[in-house]
Amino acid sequence: MPTRSTGTRQRPLRSDAQQSRSTLLSAARELVSESGPEALTVAAVARRAGLNRSTAYQHFRDRQQLAKAVANEFAQDLQRVFSEPRDFGAQVDFFVDYFEEHPDIARIWMFQLLSGEAGLTRGWRGYVAALERLARSKRSRDHIDAEMLGVIGMTSALVWSLMTRGRGASASERRTRTDRFARELKRLFLYGALRPECWPALAAEVDDPGRR
Repeated sequence: MPTRSTGTRQRPLRSDAQQSRSTLLSAARELVSESGPEALTVAAVARRAGLNRSTAYQHFRDRQQLAKAVANEFAQDLQRVFSEPRDFGAQVDFFVDYFEEHPDIARIWMFQLLSGEAGLTRGWRGYVAALERLARSKRSRDHIDAEMLGVIGMTSALVWSLMTRGRGASASERRTRTDRFARELKRLFLYGALRPECWPALAAEVDDPGRR
């Protein structure tokens, strides 16, 4: 009997701890989205989450650990959403739209890079693996460096997502500019890494400004 009652008491504690961590991470993502990673402190996140600081420090001993946990959450999100099958043009559209709609991801990744952290490792590996598969395809040019191609695509999308939000444009203006950006990114891939003759639909799309 004593052993059974002890086990019963422990379950809510574990559940409460998981809930607190989840609440803190949600609050951290909100802060990053609103004010950037520079606003990310354990105390600020605790206030936003409505929890006391001692509880927050039980999960994250400092700002760096908190930022890393948020980045890991983003990596899981990226791995999940980018693993869904799409044709190349649709994948570029989704990729660009996703970052434009989630500036918090762009901001936290930039913070991780500038602070010397690897950041979003799992998401990055999945992204590069997809490009490596594309590079091995007969519809791609020879000798493609998939990792460096990934750097070009990812960094441009991240920077664009921050630029478009910082220009004070309306939602419709951001939509138009993001469509233009996606088209030029497709053009860069099409004529720099792919064999255009093998992608007639994509070639027609990038050469027609009215399509997306």
